Amino acid sequence: MRALGYFTIRDLFHDRWRSLLTILSLAVVVVSYLLLAALSQAYLSFGNKAQASTTLMIIDANALDPMESFLPESVLQAAAQIAPDQIIATFPSLFRHLDIQGHILQVRAVALEDMQNRLSLSLLQGTWPAGERQIVVTDGLIQVTGWKIGTIAAIYGEDFQVTGIVRSSGSQFASIWMTYAEGQRLFGDSTGFQIGYVQLAPSADPDTLLALLQADPRINTQAAVYLDTTVADRYNQVNQNLLTLSLVQAVISLLAITFGTYNATRLSLTERGHEILLLHVLGFSQAKLRAFLFTRSLLLTLAAYLAGWGVAWAFISYQGLHAPISIQAAPLILSLPPSSSLLGLLLSVGFACLGVWLTTGSLSRRELSALRD
Repeated sequence: MRALGYFTIRDLFHDRWRSLLTILSLAVVVVSYLLLAALSQAYLSFGNKAQASTTLMIIDANALDPMESFLPESVLQAAAQIAPDQIIATFPSLFRHLDIQGHILQVRAVALEDMQNRLSLSLLQGTWPAGERQIVVTDGLIQVTGWKIGTIAAIYGEDFQVTGIVRSSGSQFASIWMTYAEGQRLFGDSTGFQIGYVQLAPSADPDTLLALLQADPRINTQAAVYLDTTVADRYNQVNQNLLTLSLVQAVISLLAITFGTYNATRLSLTERGHEILLLHVLGFSQAKLRAFLFTRSLLLTLAAYLAGWGVAWAFISYQGLHAPISIQAAPLILSLPPSSSLLGLLLSVGFACLGVWLTTGSLSRRELSALRD
């Protein structure tokens, strides 16, 4: 075994430039796998964020995006009358997706009282917006933009100052919040509001009230009613689909190692035909030849995986600090968990061995003679 390892290392060093080229080409495949695996893990973590239903949301029935929703006050008035003993309050919200300083962000406007008491917002730092051109932002948005208290953000051509940082969850994870009066002044109030909220009493059954509102003709003719978790659930479903696709792509990317190893092994056999035949004549058996080729491919694969892992780790570290990925302003945290790294290593070795086996599986004495020719 020691002699086999020594012979293999000498062979790789003798053909060091081609060995280096093989390592680099396989490392590219490994980097692709590790980045796809990290993205899959990020989708999984993002899609597993749990959220309890405490409110109902009313959105224009014809709107695919909340920003396209336009509702009149009469919808909220009708909702409040359906079960007044189970509904604490109803209130409107303005909603926009805007490109602000290079980031696509959610901008929401609700009355200050609703912001403080009726939505899942808790003030972490600073103060609530108390005057014109003041906003608070969620800690999730801070992760994406790097803003802080005192930052000036241009929204719709006007400069707004960040006065506080709040914490929220679900589809509100990364948002800019301003008072409803400021939102009306900024966006105009002639087209109505985008989202209506129905806050439920602690004893209320969300599913029962959801059915009641959906069945009311004053509401269902122009609006759709959802649990407040529905938007997040939709994102989660999309993320689960992306997760499956990413995992499939990751495995397919490693399959390329099989073909790379096959080509490298076949080329090695072709170029070393005369030497291999001499080794065979001197007693270097067919089994030892396969062991040499397997060992050679294993060393190349391990070196390529180590190099690829290092590049992937460096990229993920840089990306997390300087160019975070986000969905609707909610950051996707990329990481390389040990389970994904170990699985990738095992798959890489397995696919490399498969490539060698495909090359040498039918190797026979006749083929060795053909190599000499």
